[in-house]
Amino acid sequence: MQRLGAARWVAIAGIAVLVAAVAVLVWAALQHANPESAGGEAQPVPTFTLGAEAPTPTPTPTEAPVSLEQTRFLAIGSEVWWRATAGSCTGPAPVVERSYDQGETWTDVTPAYIGITQVQTLEAFSARDAELVAAMAGCEPQALRTYTRGEFWDSYPDVLAASRYIEPSDPGSVHFPSGPVPAPCPAAFGLHAFGDVVTLICDGRAWSWSGEEWVALAPENALAVAVDGSDVLVAHRADDCAGVAVARVAAGTPDVASPVGCAEGTDAAAPVAIATRGDGVVAWIGDALVGIP
Repeated sequence: MQRLGAARWVAIAGIAVLVAAVAVLVWAALQHANPESAGGEAQPVPTFTLGAEAPTPTPTPTEAPVSLEQTRFLAIGSEVWWRATAGSCTGPAPVVERSYDQGETWTDVTPAYIGITQVQTLEAFSARDAELVAAMAGCEPQALRTYTRGEFWDSYPDVLAASRYIEPSDPGSVHFPSGPVPAPCPAAFGLHAFGDVVTLICDGRAWSWSGEEWVALAPENALAVAVDGSDVLVAHRADDCAGVAVARVAAGTPDVASPVGCAEGTDAAAPVAIATRGDGVVAWIGDALVGIP
């Protein structure tokens, strides 16, 4: 009887071990079919790129406008040529230069000794003499003339009162003898005036004063202006010119631009100034003086 009881307990123990083993196998199978992440949360399905990865599109760069302090001026007398950079009342100083050999060489004649801080206009009022409207201390404008080819400059209040110029401290305002007139934009530059013609650059367009309002001139993408009699000459960018193009806009036809020529190979993104010379145009572009045509 004792031997039979022992055999029964051995059989029961064996069955228990077998059941436990089966349970372990079932648990392992379930874990294989439904694995858990290390943190116990479901992870995103990984993604893969096949072949070459497409580059991120890069925006097309746009040409930055020339800053007001980089504005240039060019004036041509029959004996002496003049040029200037505008400078700024609160930044770089202007530079005024003179040439006796039609732009081959230049001499610095900036009237720094009287405190000039910014150039607003530059004109050759005789064969060898020049006139500036320029800002002095406190950005206050003065009209300066030289009768000594740039060696000495003097202030002429009566000339200033009769001048047309962009206010040095407010490029959105144009001074006329009759009083200030708002410019077509907040940052006008490059004003030229002769007789009844007053023209300037605003927001990539040339504008002319009609006596009552500003009139936009053709073409677009304007860079600089000059006055030739009653006409306005406009330096501008053009699709058919690999450089700086110049067009003529006659009085009374502001929407018609007649091509004058193209300065091939010049940098249309550089500061530009133009002036008339006889029947042609001289352009100061970058470091070069170019005759057009």
